[in-house]
Amino acid sequence: MDKVKNIANKVLAWLKTAPVVKAIGIWVVLLIILAFAVDKLVMPIFSGHFASTGEVPNLEGMTQEAAEKALDEAGFKYEWLAEGRYNAQIPEGLVLVQMPAAGRTAKLGRTVKLTKSLGLREVEIPDLRGKSQKQAAISLSRAGLVQGAIVKGAHQSIPRGVVIRTIPFAGQKVRVGDTVKVVISAGATQGKTLLPDFSGEQIDNVYAKIDALGFRVGKVKRKKDEEGRAPGTVIETSPRHGDYLPPDSKIDFVIAD
Repeated sequence: MDKVKNIANKVLAWLKTAPVVKAIGIWVVLLIILAFAVDKLVMPIFSGHFASTGEVPNLEGMTQEAAEKALDEAGFKYEWLAEGRYNAQIPEGLVLVQMPAAGRTAKLGRTVKLTKSLGLREVEIPDLRGKSQKQAAISLSRAGLVQGAIVKGAHQSIPRGVVIRTIPFAGQKVRVGDTVKVVISAGATQGKTLLPDFSGEQIDNVYAKIDALGFRVGKVKRKKDEEGRAPGTVIETSPRHGDYLPPDSKIDFVIAD
């Protein structure tokens, strides 16, 4: 029995001094340290526990300079997207959209993407010459424009009820939602005379012109003018200018007080 114990002790002593055992022991210790490091250091980094965060500021309506300064102070980067968007509320050149949105919590150093407003969208007034009044209204609506007053005009070749032109003229650019007047041919005038536009003229200079056209001056009403026109300046007439009227028609005036 003692002989067996002696052999066992010798084996244990050899294992303790063997290089292989020492190497295995070192690897075990290293694995334990590595596992601890992964659990306590690496994993928190990946999960964002060690990453500093902040609230993304509200940049809507800011100029480029103000938006960039706000992001710098908040600890974020910025990127301006090449394409802007049309918007009726935010003027051209100001921040319209931001990603991430304002108020969101994000890692400091993250890039906030910004989109500028292009302001109100401009469109080109379509050429309505030769179209009917109904067709003109449809074309204007499709272009995002509003049909304004219908003005009668004389034309030798365009028949009654057909569009002669628009005010402003076709091809000019205006903003979406603007009003466009349509000039419609009155056809044969049958002795009627076109009432011209006297707005902006002094009423004293208009009397002789009315007589020369074969019309009569009716009521003259004074009105406080918010545009600052000089007293006596014609603001509007009734009937309105552009109408074809028979001889001796009475024309009422509204003038600046």
